Amino acid sequence: MHRIILLSLSAMVCLASSAFAADRAPDFTLPDVNGDKVRLSDKLKNGPVLLDFWATWCKPCLQELPSLERIHQRYSKDSLQVLAISTDNPRSSSKVKPFTLGQGFQFTVLLDTDSEVRKLFGGTTMPFSALIAPSGEIVYQHLGYVPGDEKGIEEEIIKLLNTLKDKEAGAEAAPQSKTGENR
Repeated sequence: MHRIILLSLSAMVCLASSAFAADRAPDFTLPDVNGDKVRLSDKLKNGPVLLDFWATWCKPCLQELPSLERIHQRYSKDSLQVLAISTDNPRSSSKVKPFTLGQGFQFTVLLDTDSEVRKLFGGTTMPFSALIAPSGEIVYQHLGYVPGDEKGIEEEIIKLLNTLKDKEAGAEAAPQSKTGENR
């Protein structure tokens, strides 16, 4: 009986922590395909980040990657960064760098060979994407891929970029409004 209660409590704690994690992105550090360490919080200092968890053996993932490259090309000038996180295991991860170089992808490719970072984000299906605001808030998540899904992701990116531009414009306008005040 005690064992059942403990298992139930453990499950509730896991569910509660998953719900909490859905609001804020957990920070992580992963190697890129060249062995350099990349930390999410450092990337967020430069703007929003689109994470995409994928693997070389996942057909929908491979179909989605060219659309991620188009998104990267289109919105990197607006400070969006695409981090494509391969979840290939240590045996198949050696295929990741030659594959991405052969495809000419310009976005950053990271290696999550034990899928620990993917688990932190709660993704159970691949591909799994998460759009993260510079504040660390996860503003959009998407599971799976069928052609056309990139349109929904792109709409969310545009919404986030417009929100960030509006906030920036508001912050710049606020000090100017004080100049006309009487002292």
